[in-house]
Amino acid sequence: MPIKAPESVSTVITAESIFYKGVYYQIGDVVSVIDEQDGKPYYAQIRGFIQDQYCEKSAALTWLIPTLSSPRDQFDPASYIIGPEEDLPRKMEYLEFVCHAPSEYFKSRSSPFPTVPTRPEKGYIWTHVGPTPAITIKETVANHL
Repeated sequence: MPIKAPESVSTVITAESIFYKGVYYQIGDVVSVIDEQDGKPYYAQIRGFIQDQYCEKSAALTWLIPTLSSPRDQFDPASYIIGPEEDLPRKMEYLEFVCHAPSEYFKSRSSPFPTVPTRPEKGYIWTHVGPTPAITIKETVANHL
C-alpha cells in the first residue's frame, strides 16, 4: 500500500556566514551584481544570509552608492557611501564576491563592536582592489607616527 508523504514545511535558516561555490562569505562582505539592461556592475554590502528548505542560499543586501571620486573601472571602498537596504533577498548565484568588509565604515549596523572609532586611529591605511600606484611618505610625517 503506498503511503502519502508528509507535506513539506517551509523553513528558513539564517546565518552569519556561508560557503557558496568555493567562496566563504560573511556579513559585511561587498559583492557586485551585474545589471541585465546596461551590463554594469553595482555594488552592495551583505546584511545577512538566508537558506530555505531546498538549501537555496540568498543574501539580504544594502546598496553602496558611488560618489564623484569613485573610479569607473574598479571598486574603491573609500569612495562609496551606504545606500538603501533592499527588502527582498537575492539568490547567491547572482552575486559575485568583491572583498571582505574593508573598514569599520562598512560593517553591519547591528555589530556588537563600535563602528565609530572611540579613539584616534594612527597608522591606518586605506586600500582598494586592483593595481595601486606607490605613494612616498615624507620623512617628517613618518617621524610623528
